[in-house]
Amino acid sequence: MPDIEATGFTLPGLVADGGLDIVATRYRQAQASDIGIAGSGARLALVCVHAVSYYKESWLPTIECLFELQSKAPNSRFTIAEAWSIDSPNHGHAAIVNEDRILDRPQGITAHEWARAVQVLLKSGLIQGGSSIVGLGHSAGGCVIPLTTIGYPIDKLPFSSIILVEPGIMTPHMIERATAMGIPYNSILSMAKTRKDTWPSREAARAWMATRLPWKLWTPRSLDLFVEHGLRDLPTKTYPDSKTGVTLCCTRAQETVGYVYNQDAVDTLERLKEICPVMPVHCVFGDRTDLIPDFAKAETVDERAGRRMASVTTIAGSGHLIIMEDPHSVALAVWGILHGSRCGEQRSRL
Repeated sequence: MPDIEATGFTLPGLVADGGLDIVATRYRQAQASDIGIAGSGARLALVCVHAVSYYKESWLPTIECLFELQSKAPNSRFTIAEAWSIDSPNHGHAAIVNEDRILDRPQGITAHEWARAVQVLLKSGLIQGGSSIVGLGHSAGGCVIPLTTIGYPIDKLPFSSIILVEPGIMTPHMIERATAMGIPYNSILSMAKTRKDTWPSREAARAWMATRLPWKLWTPRSLDLFVEHGLRDLPTKTYPDSKTGVTLCCTRAQETVGYVYNQDAVDTLERLKEICPVMPVHCVFGDRTDLIPDFAKAETVDERAGRRMASVTTIAGSGHLIIMEDPHSVALAVWGILHGSRCGEQRSRL
């Protein structure tokens, strides 16, 4: 595994969206020699967005695998110069930074607000100059990345290509149909409201999660990252009287409202109709249906609706939380997409 330098950044958020700070991490290979033929071909910057109730580090195992692939199989078509991962303003480390302001936002964060937070990073000047930017979104991040393009002229989009991993694009119509099929979406809200969210220590939390879904399906590395970055020390504003132990960074209340903005999915599908004809958009799915039913995946990539994908990849043996279950296969899929995509032909123009 190549050495990776991780650098954290905190940026002021948009006043119109509550002024919540934007927290992101930039990953680069420690030495140019690790990249092999550094500087050849297109220079890419990856911008990664996570799922509801998770955190920017959920992408780290996939990013690590991508840099390892780059070290072992350098190519002349592109170089991943850096990878960025960004917290939703009410998730992960950002939830700690924004704790006081989040208490005044019981309505949580919409995908549109989350997308505008990503725009703050895109417009910050921090992303390496001369790089084409590839947007990657997992689950709810699959809604956020397309919505991040709103406000840009269609011929000056911020990304050169987009990769959606198990995109959580569930419109009210899809949810109604899935519920009729027996997928218990209502229970997801109930579970989020009542899920266990305190433990006496990180060690106790890890032991508890290791025997329960969904965590027991994850790689040990992904579970370790959850314990490190998805939990925070007590006390918190939610539990001011708990003096020891840990709790979730994304509170139960904030997670619950993260599932209710179904119009965001409708808007995402409409935006994909506009951007698919002018930019490569790729989808990566798991073949195990544990949350997003097959008909919803088919509707997301429906060419008849104007959403013609540049590619659709299915990874065997994985479910919705694929980047925690099988990050190596996700990295291989992304690596293959980057090789075959026009990712370097359309430079990002901010």
